[in-house]
Amino acid sequence: MLKFLPPLALLALASCTTTLTSAPHPVDAVAPSPTLADFSRWVDERYVAPFVAGDVTTWLKVFDDDAVALHNSLPGMKGKPAIAGFGNFVAANIRIEDMRVQLTEVSVNGNWAYTWGTYHSRLIMNSTGQPMSGHAEDGKVLFLWERQSDGVWKIQVDMGNTVRR
Repeated sequence: MLKFLPPLALLALASCTTTLTSAPHPVDAVAPSPTLADFSRWVDERYVAPFVAGDVTTWLKVFDDDAVALHNSLPGMKGKPAIAGFGNFVAANIRIEDMRVQLTEVSVNGNWAYTWGTYHSRLIMNSTGQPMSGHAEDGKVLFLWERQSDGVWKIQVDMGNTVRR
C-alpha cells in the first residue's frame, strides 16, 4: 500500500515520525529548583521545536489544561482547546521559517515561576509563499509556569508582543 503514496506524503510521514520520537518526555520538565537554563531548554524542546514542526499534540503538553495564551494582535485564548485551535491553524496554513526564544530571566517562588525574554519569528503563508504581513518580527515574551502535582512545570500564561522597529 505504501508504494501508492506520493513521495511528498512519504516525506511528510517520515518527518512526523521523527518529530514524535524526538519529542522530550514530560519528565524532562521536572526539577526541584529549576534554573534559567532548565526553563530555556524546556521552551526550546517542549514549545518551540514542536510548534515549528507543526506537532500540535506535543506542543500542547507544555500547557496546563486551563492555560491562557495572549499572543500579539489576537484575542486571548483560554484552555487547551482554544490554544489547540490556534496551533492547528498555524500548522495547516503557515510555514515557520524561523522561530527563536531567548529567555533573559527566571524567578521561582515555590510552585510558581515566571520567565521573560525575547523572540524572533519569520512566518510564511502556505497559500502565497510570502511572509505574513508583520510576521518577520522581534518581540517580548513572558511565560508564567506552575509546578504540577507530578513535579512537571507547565505554562499557565503564554504572552508575547512585537517590538516596534
